[in-house]
Amino acid sequence: MIIIKEKILIKNYKKKIKENNSRNIDDLKIVSKKKISKFSSTTFMNSEAMEKNQKADNNIILLKNKIMDDFELNNLEFEEALELDSRNFIRIYWSILKREYSVIFTFFNHNDYNLYYLKFTRFIFLIATDLAMNVFFFSDETMNKLYLSYGEYDFVQQIPQIIYSKIVANVIEVFLCFLSLTDKHYYQIKVLPKSQKIKIFEIIRCVRVKIIIFFIFTFLTFLFYIYLVTSFCAVYENTQILYLKDSLSSFVFGLITPFIIYFFPCLIRLIDLRCKCAKWKCMYNLSEVIPIF
Repeated sequence: MIIIKEKILIKNYKKKIKENNSRNIDDLKIVSKKKISKFSSTTFMNSEAMEKNQKADNNIILLKNKIMDDFELNNLEFEEALELDSRNFIRIYWSILKREYSVIFTFFNHNDYNLYYLKFTRFIFLIATDLAMNVFFFSDETMNKLYLSYGEYDFVQQIPQIIYSKIVANVIEVFLCFLSLTDKHYYQIKVLPKSQKIKIFEIIRCVRVKIIIFFIFTFLTFLFYIYLVTSFCAVYENTQILYLKDSLSSFVFGLITPFIIYFFPCLIRLIDLRCKCAKWKCMYNLSEVIPIF
């Protein structure tokens, strides 16, 4: 009996050893699978990062081999601009003013892939918008102040009205830029290969639709401006000179402010490119927001 009990104990002990060994083997398999999956995922991520870096390097090499104008340089990604944009502050500042400052853009910036009759129409329409916006903000309170001051023109008193009218005019200008600027579409077509003819025709069709909407919008709005200004001048005959002074002040204000507004994004862009630090990338992206188009 004692011998039988010993044999049973020995068998149970061997079973426990086998079970423990099998569990250890299973654990080792699970751990090894996890390691293999982690290794494969890390290698996959590394391969993706390497492919992205290689594509970025190839893009930079391709861009280096071609001559780029100011529009293309201003729209480069941060990594590409670090390698390719070696312009100084004056050149960057002038390149933005050429496209964003209405007087320079209309009369001094030629061969920029924008249609001149659209540029000239937009310039005239913006002047008419300044005149119309000053009518909207010529309130009863303004009339009362003019009456109390015996019709004398006070520029400081009119500053809020000038600022409000200019803000609304700038919003309308952004919409007109969206409809009238054709250079960005030229660069879209320039990048596309010749095999994508359908995409090219879609871009051209989009430009045509925008131009049609531009002329319809400016024509109808211009008629409304004429009715508004003539009605105002007919009703308030004694304020015509003051109204013209307000409109002139608003126009001059609009000629001065772009020099200040576009100074800061140019400065931020130049600092970012000279520091060559990835931490400045968000500031670089912010500097591209201010010139909306």
